[in-house]
Amino acid sequence: MGRLSDRDATIIMILLVIAIVAFPYVFYIKDAKVDTEALKQEYVTLEARYNELQEMDKHREEFLKRTDELNNETEAIVASYPADIRQENYTQFLLDTELNHDLTTANFDKDTRRVTWDEGAQIVLFDTISYSENDEVPIQSDEISTPYTSVINQSTITYSTYYVGMKNLLSYFIDQQTCPMCYRGFTADYDEATGVVTGSFVIEQYAIKNTNDPDRVLAPVEIFPNIDAYDIRGMAYDYGTNGINGNNGVFGPLVLDEELSEEGVEAKNDALEDGAPAEAAAEEAPAEEAPAENN
Repeated sequence: MGRLSDRDATIIMILLVIAIVAFPYVFYIKDAKVDTEALKQEYVTLEARYNELQEMDKHREEFLKRTDELNNETEAIVASYPADIRQENYTQFLLDTELNHDLTTANFDKDTRRVTWDEGAQIVLFDTISYSENDEVPIQSDEISTPYTSVINQSTITYSTYYVGMKNLLSYFIDQQTCPMCYRGFTADYDEATGVVTGSFVIEQYAIKNTNDPDRVLAPVEIFPNIDAYDIRGMAYDYGTNGINGNNGVFGPLVLDEELSEEGVEAKNDALEDGAPAEAAAEEAPAEEAPAENN
């Protein structure tokens, strides 16, 4: 093979240089073209968004005003519900209902801890309470997340009363128009022989927690009268007019001999030390007759 001439070597060298420079340039132009098309598409998208934001900006004050209104409405709805549901709170509620003079004509003497009724036919006693666990569900959707959690509880209560008391209880339920606390599944069974009406109902409660508000908490309640300290939860008594068929309900009513103050306990102990006879319980009264029914 003959040796390349200087002229041929120079030509080959020039071609190699052109190839080295041209190939990257060609690829760069191709990539740059792709990038340019992407930038154009992005520009179209951004321009549409810009025009949309400009149009929205014309209504900025309207949006801000409506946002404040919606926030206030949300706060009002949340504030209309309790911050939580606890057994002690609706235990106190039920106790207050049982001792509600307008509903049951009950009279609670805070000094003697004795309960009497103006009208025996209006006695309403809650016999048992079946406490259930709270069901908590975050309030959110696929598009919206909130700091709120709904709390729901359903508990069953059994009761004893008479015909008049049952009507009062039903009227009381009907008057409850709001539903942080609703009444469901009311049943009643009338005993013609005794005039006693027994049954059950379900309390359905709702609350809203706010995880972003540490100050939104359910205020603690101290149950009064204390139904556990004096061991009166669900106790039945066999005397007289303070109950129905010997049952005084899950909350009492309270009787002095069953719930004494600290001073009362001390006085009773002093009397026992002095040899005075102890009162085992309240004196038995004649068997209770069903109060007359008022239509």
